Amino acid sequence: MREIIAVATLLIIANLIAETAFSQDYKLVWSEEFNGESIDSDTWNFWEGTAYNNELQYYTPRSKNAYVEEGKLYLEAHRENYRGMEYTSARISTDSTQIGWKYGRFEARLKMPEGKGFWPAFWLMPIRDIDWPKGGEIDIMEYRGNEPYTTSGAIHFWRGGCEGETLDCRRFFVKEFTTEESKLSEEFHIYALQWTEDELTWYFEDEIFQRIRFDEFDTEFNPFSTPFYIILNLAVGGDFLPNPDESTEFPQAFVVDYVRVYQK
Repeated sequence: MREIIAVATLLIIANLIAETAFSQDYKLVWSEEFNGESIDSDTWNFWEGTAYNNELQYYTPRSKNAYVEEGKLYLEAHRENYRGMEYTSARISTDSTQIGWKYGRFEARLKMPEGKGFWPAFWLMPIRDIDWPKGGEIDIMEYRGNEPYTTSGAIHFWRGGCEGETLDCRRFFVKEFTTEESKLSEEFHIYALQWTEDELTWYFEDEIFQRIRFDEFDTEFNPFSTPFYIILNLAVGGDFLPNPDESTEFPQAFVVDYVRVYQK
């Protein structure tokens, strides 16, 4: 029992130290507070069309699917027949060729939809375009609507020494975090990633739930070494989770209060 208490105490102290280090060493270098009347087209690009992973939505730039209201961004999914798909939703990103950051703390205050089939994400992709996943992928927050208390963080990359096809050479690490306080669809929470030259660290609120050191795995193409840009999207269905059914209520939204980037 004493050993368990000691370990728990050390974890609490480690989290406090990590949070203190962030507040002292990092400064805000970019933010999107969504305080305007509409989505800033100088900052954000819309993805229009279908996507990957056998997702069921068609992404549109319509105000029905993506809008700003009372200082928050809403990416809203609808059940509707649209251009051959059964659902619509939205995906936006910072300019994938010009607006990006290498290292820092990436943070967003988010509220999830609830129900089978909803798959919102807050993630990073490299400005360097050398085919996925050679340049790496960082998923700061992913969520399955059918698991309303759980979020996850992950990375994807091309494993060292592999000369095969993408599905053979892709490797990923993922870890889930479950809160017992409330459903993630009921309240806003802060999801963050701290990225340094040596490691990646994931946070739910102030709690660290995953840390990955780059020297712990072998890669090709030197991923996680160039600037990455930010993506926010709400997918519907796909390979990551069960598809919607008659119990899934539409429309529902992935709500973003803010997105911020801090660097030393």
